[in-house]
Amino acid sequence: MPLDPTITHSRVTAPKTRRSTLYLLRDTGTCPSDLRAALNARYERDHSFVIEDVTTGDTRALLCHGVIGHHRPPDWTSAVHTLTGLKPPVENRTSACALLLPVADDVFALTFGMGHLLLDQSRISPGFGFDFVLRAAQPDAIRQVTHSLMDARGRTDRSSAAQGQHIRAFPIEEYGEVVSRLVGTMSSTELTIGKHSKRTAQVAGTDALKIHLGAQPEDLLHDLTQVRSILARRSPAPEFEAIARVRPLKSGDPRRSVLEARLDDLLGASTDTGSLALAVPTTCLDQEDAALSYQVKVGPVRRLMPSPAIDDILGLLDGLPSGRRLEALSTGYIQMHRDEEGADPVSSQVKAHKWITAEIPLGSSRYFHHEGRWFEIGDQYLEGIRSEVDILLTAPAGCPLPAWTTDLATEEAYNLEAAKHGYLCLDRRLIRTALHPHGFEAADLLSEDGTLIHVKRAASSAPLSHLFAQGRISADALRFDAEARAEFVRRVRERRPGHPVGEDFTPKKLVYAISLKSGKDLTTANLFTFAQVSLLQAARALRAQGIDVSVVGIPSVDTSA
Repeated sequence: MPLDPTITHSRVTAPKTRRSTLYLLRDTGTCPSDLRAALNARYERDHSFVIEDVTTGDTRALLCHGVIGHHRPPDWTSAVHTLTGLKPPVENRTSACALLLPVADDVFALTFGMGHLLLDQSRISPGFGFDFVLRAAQPDAIRQVTHSLMDARGRTDRSSAAQGQHIRAFPIEEYGEVVSRLVGTMSSTELTIGKHSKRTAQVAGTDALKIHLGAQPEDLLHDLTQVRSILARRSPAPEFEAIARVRPLKSGDPRRSVLEARLDDLLGASTDTGSLALAVPTTCLDQEDAALSYQVKVGPVRRLMPSPAIDDILGLLDGLPSGRRLEALSTGYIQMHRDEEGADPVSSQVKAHKWITAEIPLGSSRYFHHEGRWFEIGDQYLEGIRSEVDILLTAPAGCPLPAWTTDLATEEAYNLEAAKHGYLCLDRRLIRTALHPHGFEAADLLSEDGTLIHVKRAASSAPLSHLFAQGRISADALRFDAEARAEFVRRVRERRPGHPVGEDFTPKKLVYAISLKSGKDLTTANLFTFAQVSLLQAARALRAQGIDVSVVGIPSVDTSA
């Protein structure tokens, strides 16, 4: 059918959008002076950044922009000069821009380049982007998940799927992990990108939200209004329930002051409780590989470190009075640099307390401090952990062990005592192979039936986490490393020629034997939550290899009387 020549036919053009980085600011008013207060003042003071009152559509906003490192050569030019005698005439210049835009009672920050550096980090609303993705993304089209282990190792993993898959398909531990970053797909027609188009939008959320927003002022303001609406009226999708089990405490929650006081005490403890760890914040993960140095400022002390550990941070708190330690971390910072001299920043100055992970018991619940936020470990979550650990603790292990008497001062002494009861002592005898050049301990004790027994006397979760990891490493090596297996068999026969272990030995059973220095029985009530989580992760990994796992408590007996 021919077109009517009297009618003008045109294709509706979809509005343009731009991949944007968006923050929501807290404790920030909408007047110009309040907007200025939300910026990091040192960029205007030290780098001559320009701050201008502007208008976006019909909304008054604030624009901050400038260049970092103008006329400063990169640090590597001196190395090139040493090697060649020539110094390349180059310089580092990093541009940064931030647009602070009020929408109703909220203030958003749209950042460009390294614009996130320009924001006062304490004003950034934590978890804003993550909360949005939980409410707007399709559960069956998740492309990337960043998840952190809730144990003293502070390990963070990132899992990706190029085409997107259901959230349940990602290797997220049912217990023991906090999801801190989600990348997924949303098909909402409420945003500009969905108008007159079947395009789907990828969204990524942490504190920041990375999302396609309208490129024109009126479209941008429309999208920001829709972002507010989605956050206000929607709950996370049911498929994200497992992620939502660990709940963040809001800024006004009265429990926060109690928890912060407890954390302050923990920071000043004279002994390692195993409830503290240092972990790279999610916002710095992309820059971590490029970091060659870390500028650490705590209180009046500023120190450049090649790679800080938790003991380094605690050492900077020595001498501070009670009630001032957490404050010193909160007002201090850790910043990553891409050079060893600490002159070329690759991350913003992230408050030092956001690098600290901690577990704090309060009442009948457990709370987890992660990236400056407090999370309550839900009752169902905690009950699930305890019920699984209870099964491990009560299942018969089939290898009776002697009591840990007070005259046995060390683990070595205990293992030698256990050897008198028929076990073979392998303590402190590392097996080194091409795959394990630094060596691993196959077990502390070996029973006649080939059960590997790992022994630990513990006062905190940190050594227990090491114990559980030791069991996994040993089992993996003895199963898959022929050189390790042959060396293990050789050493067993060398120490006990009649032992029935065969050349084709494969671990079938592993026992974690634990004695608490407190003298208490090994129960979920007396075992740290960090340790329980690590135990479950190890047990599941070992059972997936067909290895039976048991846990026994070694009773303590006072023989001094």
